[in-house]
Amino acid sequence: MLSRLANHSRLIFACLIVSIGQLSVGLLLPVLPAISNSLAEDANRVQWLISIYLCSFGPVQLLYGPLSDAKGRRPVLIAGLALAITGVGVCLLPNISFEWLLVGRLLQGLGAGCGAVVSRAMLRDSFAGPYLRNALSYVAMAAAFTPIVAPAVGGIIGYHFGWHSVFLAMWLYLLSLWLLLFFRFEETHTQPSKSLQLTTIVANYRYLLSCRHFLGHGGMLWGQFSLMMVSISVMPYIMQHHIGMTTAQYGRWALLPALGLLLGGMINNRIQHKVSAEQVLRVSPYLQLAAGGWLLLVPTQPGWLIAGIFIQALGNGMAFPNAMSRLLEPYKDLAGAAAALSGALQMLSAALLTAALVYLGVNDVVSLGICILLGALVLKLLSWCAVGRW
Repeated sequence: MLSRLANHSRLIFACLIVSIGQLSVGLLLPVLPAISNSLAEDANRVQWLISIYLCSFGPVQLLYGPLSDAKGRRPVLIAGLALAITGVGVCLLPNISFEWLLVGRLLQGLGAGCGAVVSRAMLRDSFAGPYLRNALSYVAMAAAFTPIVAPAVGGIIGYHFGWHSVFLAMWLYLLSLWLLLFFRFEETHTQPSKSLQLTTIVANYRYLLSCRHFLGHGGMLWGQFSLMMVSISVMPYIMQHHIGMTTAQYGRWALLPALGLLLGGMINNRIQHKVSAEQVLRVSPYLQLAAGGWLLLVPTQPGWLIAGIFIQALGNGMAFPNAMSRLLEPYKDLAGAAAALSGALQMLSAALLTAALVYLGVNDVVSLGICILLGALVLKLLSWCAVGRW
């Protein structure tokens, strides 16, 4: 009974921890124009508040993974979140300049990167088999749900209280979570400590990158996340500039794809003992194919478009936990390193893809539909690489 309660607590902690990364981006997106106006900064330059966070959040995971394998999950998590809290605190300084905002966001990203690693590694420490798949489905729902809901919440906070209040909300959330973890989170890593020698760390990462299992399942995970980020990035522009919605109106519509993610996760939990992870990973790209085709065929009206993104989100919600659980299962002794490398490559792939979309001018329904179709074909190829059979 005590073990079950401990595992339930760890699952709740993991969901709270994994939300940090996306929350720190999503809350800020709606108030970027207000920051630009307040500080008299160019709008493109203000985008660096997002870019510098992602550029630090992704690569630093490669450090946190080996550290958590060597020193344990708890000390890495407590220290990393303390750094993130310090970074957001810098952003709250009175009469702050844009340059100091960048410094604060850099520190926040360097600290928050621990969450992406530890949230996954701690579950691999605590669960196995279908139970790991079930636990990761909840974490995947939290990780995917947050970036859709966070912009709506950030928009409401920023509209009523100003852009400074968004950083205050981040700081209060991080501080509350840090206090909860400091007093209640217990170490989950019971395996022998790994060496922190650079040669060993590099050798472990080279080993992971040489495994077809890691690349196949990791590729599906990174591809699913990247496709979701494409939709999140392009849909606000379509709905507001092409259809004429206000920010508040789009925030309400954006909740519907979030329900698709939740539904996908709920379906996964219900079928996990009857349908294998491999079968779900084979089927999920077909949902993305259907979503891309839907967007190309339906009228440019809110309900029709959101329905297509809902279908895509449904596939995301089903694929995320299965790809992650299959990815981590063989690497119990290297759970931290595997989670770190996967997280870093996930952020890198999403960053490169979104940058390519900006360069190619993907900002309408047709181009978005084509991108989702092409992405779905790549995901289908990766599913063949990972689990075999079409």
